[in-house]
Parts: sequence; C-alpha cells; structure tokens
Amino acid sequence: MLDGIQFKRVYDEAEPTDGVRILCTTRWPRGVRKESIDQWRPQLGTPKEMIRPWLDGAMKYEDFHSGVWSSLQSPEAQQALEELAALVKQGQRLTLLTSVKDMNDTHLSIVMEALRQHL
Repeated sequence: MLDGIQFKRVYDEAEPTDGVRILCTTRWPRGVRKESIDQWRPQLGTPKEMIRPWLDGAMKYEDFHSGVWSSLQSPEAQQALEELAALVKQGQRLTLLTSVKDMNDTHLSIVMEALRQHL
C-alpha cells in the first residue's frame, strides 16, 4: 500500500485521519449517506457482472483480477485514476472505500496497482 492511502469499509465510521473519502463501488451501497463520502468513483468499482460470482466464490482470483484490471483500462477509469494520483501528489491522504464485508475480497488492491502506474 502506498503511504497516505488506506482501505476501509464504507460502513466504518469516518475519522479525521481518513483525508479524502473515495467510494470505489459500481453501485451506491444501501444506507450510506452522501455526506459521509467526498467522492464517488463508480468507474473504479468491480464490473457489475463480476460482483455476484466473485462474492459467491464461483470465480477464481486470476479471473477476478483480470476482469477488474481490464475495466480499469477504460478511458473513464484512467481519468479517475489520474485525478486520484494528482491528489496523492498534492500530499492528500486518501481512503478508498468499498462495501464488501471481508476486506480480503475487495478489488481495492487491484485499484492500487493501477493507481501506482499514475504516480
């Protein structure tokens, strides 16, 4: 993980050390108030068609990684990654947020791989 960037569940309480809270999910999570998020970047979320197979254990990690990585190559995702990289270069702390219960099952590590290419 890069210094100044952390991962959290969107349902975790916001803390002053979070910096810019960025929701990286394709769909807006239930029960989350818009005021608790600074930015929503749906283009950095897991592709909709991959969410259920991944969470149900019906997809190998290699296939999940490949699918998420491919989606992060879209022009919209690349623009979002470039904007996040600019925040990091300005010294901003970032908290990338996801709604999954198990942080080991999140796509955020793949987002971090793609973000490194912009730094």
